[in-house]
Amino acid sequence: MRKHSGRNLVSRLSRLLFYTAAGFLAVVSAQATHQVEEIADPSLPDIAAVHFEPGRTPVILYNPILCRQAGPALCEFYRQHEYGHIELQHYKRDDLTAREKESEADRWAARHAPLAAVMAAYRFFSSGGGTTPVHGNSQERAARLLTRTEKIQVARSPLAISARAL
Repeated sequence: MRKHSGRNLVSRLSRLLFYTAAGFLAVVSAQATHQVEEIADPSLPDIAAVHFEPGRTPVILYNPILCRQAGPALCEFYRQHEYGHIELQHYKRDDLTAREKESEADRWAARHAPLAAVMAAYRFFSSGGGTTPVHGNSQERAARLLTRTEKIQVARSPLAISARAL
């Protein structure tokens, strides 16, 4: 178990991905402002989840097997989604429904995750992945990311390319 303080690493790292000898993915986030422990849990039924206990710092659990299957960019988006829950203090709030919290966490991740992670999530959601009763359907989730991904699509459009050539 390692503790990582994102604020202390922001100036030095944007993110660090490496595989340990056991093949587990260990990730340091440059987004979190709290000291957050990340724990690999191969029995976790999802890619990542945040665990809250009253009086303790939240912990992010991640499944290294599912992360390997999904790829580092999509795994990073899911981890950032969990950091969103922490930063937005969802564990302290009862004024939002579970679906509203998940929607906020998706939007937070879209703003704070590396662009490659957001694009990987957008492709995953657009192709039908990521639907759950509490998160919403995959098309809704893809739409939440558009504030970040539409800038890329506009920049790559033929009209934008020809306008740059002028």
